[in-house]
Amino acid sequence: MLTSPVLISTITFLHQGSMTAPGTHGGYKMQGVRKRAFATTAAALIFLTSGCYRDTDNSPGTALPNSAPQQELVTTTPPGAGKVDRITWALYRGTTSIDPITTGDYPEITVTSLMCEALFRQGPDGSVEPGLATKLDYTDAKTAVLTLREGVTFWDGSPMTAEDVAFSIERNRDPKAGGYWVPMLSRVASVEVTGPLQVTVKLKQPDYWLRNVFSYMPGMVVSKRYVEAKGKDYGTVKGGAMCTGSYKLGQWRTGDVLSVVRNDGYWNRDVVPLVRQIDFKGIPDEATLTAALLTGEVDGAYLELPLSTMDQVRASQAVKVYRGPSYLIDALIVADMDKGVLSDARVRRALSLAVDREAYIQTLYKGTAQPARALGAPGAWGYEKDAFKSAWDALPAPKVDLEAARKLVQEAGATGKTVRFGMSNELNKLVTEANLFKTAAEKIGLKAELKAVSADAYSGFFLDPKARADVDGFFTTNYPNWADPGALYATLSIPGGPQDYGSYRNPKVADLLERSRGTDDQRQQAQHTIQAQQTLTEDLPWIPVVAPDTVLVLSSKLTGATVSSQHLFAPWADRLGAVG
Repeated sequence: MLTSPVLISTITFLHQGSMTAPGTHGGYKMQGVRKRAFATTAAALIFLTSGCYRDTDNSPGTALPNSAPQQELVTTTPPGAGKVDRITWALYRGTTSIDPITTGDYPEITVTSLMCEALFRQGPDGSVEPGLATKLDYTDAKTAVLTLREGVTFWDGSPMTAEDVAFSIERNRDPKAGGYWVPMLSRVASVEVTGPLQVTVKLKQPDYWLRNVFSYMPGMVVSKRYVEAKGKDYGTVKGGAMCTGSYKLGQWRTGDVLSVVRNDGYWNRDVVPLVRQIDFKGIPDEATLTAALLTGEVDGAYLELPLSTMDQVRASQAVKVYRGPSYLIDALIVADMDKGVLSDARVRRALSLAVDREAYIQTLYKGTAQPARALGAPGAWGYEKDAFKSAWDALPAPKVDLEAARKLVQEAGATGKTVRFGMSNELNKLVTEANLFKTAAEKIGLKAELKAVSADAYSGFFLDPKARADVDGFFTTNYPNWADPGALYATLSIPGGPQDYGSYRNPKVADLLERSRGTDDQRQQAQHTIQAQQTLTEDLPWIPVVAPDTVLVLSSKLTGATVSSQHLFAPWADRLGAVG
């Protein structure tokens, strides 16, 4: 049994997931401290080596050798073999909510995904499988019928009913409930119980993304009786929670550790977690995290942001570092497509050509990211992988070309003009990335200024048009909430979307994404998305920079955790246990 944990957690960071809510924490738009205004699906991630796509190894993998940062990606670690009484898992801050409707940032997602289950479940490879529902059938283009699994029970032993499912979906649809995911269910007209194990969803227009939407927070089922009893306190320290998962809420102290304990009455008898209790602890300071890792204070963590001490971590024998596929994309968001230096597509293309992505990867990510050809990179290809790979390969490989970049700036009449980047000096990633872009801009004939704000104020670029008016661009680490680039593209390309920050308007792109959502043929969905991607890559309303890997740091005494973006949306510790 483990008594001395060891790990490292996500640093401070902000991002937004494709169709999720905007975040605010440390500096990037992250599903990270997301605000309810952006409930949709962006959650996002990737991999390729020197421009070549790396096939994900779906078999249990070995840890990243300290001397071999180019190891192939893996989606899982070998299943645990021994029982463990208690471990500590690091988060970049403490958890504030375990109510799925207001779960949008990494700490909340990582914890809630262990306790609450969705109607469908995302697999480590990005596939979507049956969960609390066994299937979703379309009886016609505007009617979707959910068939629920028999024998599911909540932690208190009460059965999950069709009423609980309908209630849970309706909570996510209700704007007054204050949840993040209302936009994701915008095509739903009504939800009705039509049988003991059947719920019928009526649609305003065809929505063939619905099964995927039900594979993360909007599809998580809570107990109607319990929620109604707790009211506004549900999901808080005071009100607790009631879900169906293999772990249930244990002790939770305000501003301190949140513990989950194994649910020994779990309805699925085929799943018996080996770890009895997991204590989640917020550790925002990088130095403290590193020390905790080296001394064995914590046992594991997913690093959603790059860690500057990664070389030191890799050298430790106390932990193993794993890399896996991820939906994440690191990008620059153009603040206004109608005015400012970056409103000219030629300047945006020039800036992209001037950015030294390889240097950025080595400096900040320590080799755990790849240059991005588009916003939706290989880690987010959950279906029609061959089609997405062909389209990706057809895009130009990112490389520095200062001569071509200067020419574009001159053609745009922008030489000598000033571009302003929003950033925060309190966040290492933002400092590094902002200076990367500042250097690139100055090399191609532009002047560059950095608009520095506090880490807390950085969220204003995502939430407040007035804050965006002060800059030409700001940085994000983003992702779709399921493995489909279209889920991210829709948030920034459809007018009024949750990430419509710069008012990007291209009717062709918006129409293609609406058509993708409205067809039940996956090949057509992929083709519509690929066509939209081609135009987005030319227009560059967001400039893709790099695609980070999923990075898991795990005690050398443990194994069994997922190594992909699945850890954000589905139980990731069911196979976690002691080595040997």
